[in-house]
Amino acid sequence: MHPSPEAPARGPAIIAGVIQRLSASQLKKHKQCPRAWYFSKVLRLPEPTTGAQNIGTEGHAQLEHYLSTGQDVLGPFARSGFDLLPVPGRDLLVEQKLDGASPLTAGGIPFTGSIDVVNPRRLATDGVLRITDHKFTACIEELAATAEQLADANTEPGLQMVGYGAWALGQVERFPGLRVLELEHIYYQTRGQRLAASVVASVPVEHIAHEWRTKVEHQVETMKQHAQAARADDVPANYGPACVKYGGCPFLAKCLTGGNKTMSLRDRLLPTPLDLPAVLPPDAPEPAPVQVAPEVAEQPAPKRRGRPPKSDLRVLYVDCLPTKHDGTRPESLTGYVDTMHRKVAEASGLDDVRFAGGDSALGFGRWRGALAMAARAELPPPGSYVALGIGQSELMQVIVEALEPTFDVVVRGVR
Repeated sequence: MHPSPEAPARGPAIIAGVIQRLSASQLKKHKQCPRAWYFSKVLRLPEPTTGAQNIGTEGHAQLEHYLSTGQDVLGPFARSGFDLLPVPGRDLLVEQKLDGASPLTAGGIPFTGSIDVVNPRRLATDGVLRITDHKFTACIEELAATAEQLADANTEPGLQMVGYGAWALGQVERFPGLRVLELEHIYYQTRGQRLAASVVASVPVEHIAHEWRTKVEHQVETMKQHAQAARADDVPANYGPACVKYGGCPFLAKCLTGGNKTMSLRDRLLPTPLDLPAVLPPDAPEPAPVQVAPEVAEQPAPKRRGRPPKSDLRVLYVDCLPTKHDGTRPESLTGYVDTMHRKVAEASGLDDVRFAGGDSALGFGRWRGALAMAARAELPPPGSYVALGIGQSELMQVIVEALEPTFDVVVRGVR
């Protein structure tokens, strides 16, 4: 790693296909799906915020204030990890910038962002530096990373933590005698029981240097090439789990329908020897290379008198995608779900209806009924919609169940 002599200039991250600066979150987004990164960072398409993101932002602010000042302002989620936190003190580096003196760089591009906590208290005695990142998650048991993942730059959590470790290697004067890096995630559970857990990977500095050089530097060179693409269709997409992760990709409909090619949606989804596999439900069996994706069975909604014209139909694809279409481009239902959730939450003075307390009108699960009523009162416009990953999103599940009777055709993925 060769740090740049000056901090990066502020401004757009990507200008005319040239990456000006990077961040750990950009690396993770590109690793998850290069095309989603292209939509977000090159085309700069807006992404909706979620209640879960707001909880994480608030929790990070509380932890930063506590570790910097010693004043206990921790909320219920952050407080669950109180015993895992270091004692506040001036020797802790809290919200340490990556673009200060000797900034982190890869492929000649400086990084921006900050590390939650850098703890040097064992550096003088043991040559150990601990780097901690706070993570607010719905379920620790299901979603927490392993120590092995934190040390592997080919994984999303490891990509970020290895980057933080690479920053530390560039701070030779600040961290003399550094031999071992402890890469830590502290998880705070936001759903159900208030829990916290620490996952730590202890690795030698040589391991960090090797991971950064052989994996991250290579990825950055690939990102440079993708940033120069003239069209999103020229950037590879990781169809499959990436489409439904974190509540669903906000660019899914645009990714599938394109707009720069004349390729039909069927051609885009069916596997060919030189193309990507079809997008099927997450638990669908892997198709053989020479097979085409099976047709999904249609389950029409109850018949109604005076069937509306074809242009006024509402069609819902649940955990599947159409292998045939007549020119009508399916739209992801995620945007509608976010809108309805925001309306119900704002009306109740909440950031996220799922965390309504017992003193709230939406407490004890009553938010589900309120959200369903709001959806039935304000139906999405006629058209085709795709609802992926409903098993991973309570909000999506509630709204799909509420809307199914109002749709003219409902198509479910074959399990």
